[in-house]
Amino acid sequence: MDDSCPTDVSLGSEDKAMARRINASVMEKIGAARPKPRRAGRKTLRTALLAAAIAALMGTAAYAGSAFFMKTEKTDESVSGSWRAVDAEGKLTQDQKLEYPDAGMVLTFEGPEEIPDQPEFRCFYLPSETTFGFTDAEGWATYLSDNGQGAEIPYIIAARAVRPGNFKTVINGEVTVVKEEDWGEWHVTELTSDYTNCTWHWSYEKANFVLIFNGEKGWLIEITGTDELETLEHIARELEIRDSGKLPYFAESEETAIEGIGMIDPGRG
Repeated sequence: MDDSCPTDVSLGSEDKAMARRINASVMEKIGAARPKPRRAGRKTLRTALLAAAIAALMGTAAYAGSAFFMKTEKTDESVSGSWRAVDAEGKLTQDQKLEYPDAGMVLTFEGPEEIPDQPEFRCFYLPSETTFGFTDAEGWATYLSDNGQGAEIPYIIAARAVRPGNFKTVINGEVTVVKEEDWGEWHVTELTSDYTNCTWHWSYEKANFVLIFNGEKGWLIEITGTDELETLEHIARELEIRDSGKLPYFAESEETAIEGIGMIDPGRG
């Protein structure tokens, strides 16, 4: 029995890259069909992450860690910044200062200078019909939303490659962090924001946010809206996310941004 059941076995450390290769190879060999988007049903992201986690237990090499990092910082003060860009000769072509008096949180990113590919997603659960956005024939998209009626904006789903360096993203209102957790290689931050005391006029009193960040690839999926946080999380858990194989739009511009600031807010898309 001692020979058959040794007690000093080491499973090693996880190797997420190997896990993804194993998962992709298995799916290719069994000829798994890619489903078309529908309103409810398959928990695609959850299932894929579970499969990757099981495969990762078989790894023996050390995981190198994240290449990109997201920093979230709460604030109760006005936040300012600029949009600045230069042309191919280094001449300043844009220089616009912006002020966000209702800022409640600021997101910044650290990472390599190399620009990540643009991510794209498919939805396998939506609480209501999409009213804006575009998908290809297989259902892949980078932006989808239900703009709702009146003051309600149920959900917006947007995918982007992050921009490290001197770039800020603002979330307005009084921001509360509800929870943070990891779904495999995705770090998930769930927030709610109260707009009651904002100086700007908002058509709704609060908004919810589920931010899904992949530090290895430099991707951020933003799911925001006036729907309940549990509903937005349901959307997040049933996304399929992949590399589009294309650079983000800003990487193909004739101008190069050297500084930037913007915001995540349902009312502003």
